[in-house]
Amino acid sequence: MDLVYLQLPLVFFTAAAPMASGAFIGLAIAFLTTRFSAETLRRIDRWTLLPLVILAVGVIAAVAFMNTPQSALLVIQGIDPGAFGFAVFMAVAFAVVALVYWVVAMVGRLSDGARKAFATVVAVLAVVYSVAIGVAYMMSDVPLWASVIVPLGFAGFSLASGVPLGMLVLAASRALPEARETRFGTAALVTALVGAVVSIFAVTVQLMNAQATVAAIFPGADALPGAWVYLIVSIAGFVVALACMRGALSGPLSGRSAAPLGSTAGAAAMPWNSVDSAAASPAAEGNVVPDLEARYRRQAATDATKAVPYLVLGNVAVLAALVAARVLFYAMQF
Repeated sequence: MDLVYLQLPLVFFTAAAPMASGAFIGLAIAFLTTRFSAETLRRIDRWTLLPLVILAVGVIAAVAFMNTPQSALLVIQGIDPGAFGFAVFMAVAFAVVALVYWVVAMVGRLSDGARKAFATVVAVLAVVYSVAIGVAYMMSDVPLWASVIVPLGFAGFSLASGVPLGMLVLAASRALPEARETRFGTAALVTALVGAVVSIFAVTVQLMNAQATVAAIFPGADALPGAWVYLIVSIAGFVVALACMRGALSGPLSGRSAAPLGSTAGAAAMPWNSVDSAAASPAAEGNVVPDLEARYRRQAATDATKAVPYLVLGNVAVLAALVAARVLFYAMQF
């Protein structure tokens, strides 16, 4: 474990990188399922800086760790140069494309179709980037790392942790009420669930392989004393993240929950576009519907912010799950 603690910056980087890049998977799902208003898109674009900052912090931690020759040698020794080079290439490629996407979106140069296509490209690159990190470890000379399970696990990490972070971006930008009226919730939960199942499977298989390897040489010995604690923490973190996502998508957060706001409950229960249309109808005389619309939007904005605590908790839980999984992984260097 001393070697693990020495490499904690790398542990954090390999947890933060799939999470931050995977946030664009959640955003791509949102853009593919929901047509947001121009004002909402501007808020989403501003908050998209959050995963970029998290990615930057992870990269800085890794670079700072490798700043000394001893640490750099510890990282690259035994790693295939081709696999390591591919991981670095994908890191640069993803960062450049994601940054270009964010800048173009911020200046308002993306049409609806272009945004969907661009966000999808960034999401695909996020998965490839995460897999590339796993391939670099798989091609090392550590026997217990030399398994296709490693890049598979990184792909799972990207989905299981990235989608909750993408949802947090939507919640912070008050875009969740609009997304909730579409298939976004189902698509996001299913994607995160698949990622969590793959992640848990990968971590469990690696631990069992380590235990079997050690037991074959030293019968009755534990491969990693206390390792099951890290596995339980990891599983619990993924489960809590999924539960928090479900909580953020349920309860009073739906735009239709504002029905009791006025005497015309049916009008308050209409989707966003219907409210806009109703405001221009003859029934709007006397400012009854415009007043209802204003109250509806205020309540919806208030409800949208209620998702933020759920998703902050979920993201903290999934980050803890990734760190526990990565500590377990680095402890298998034998």
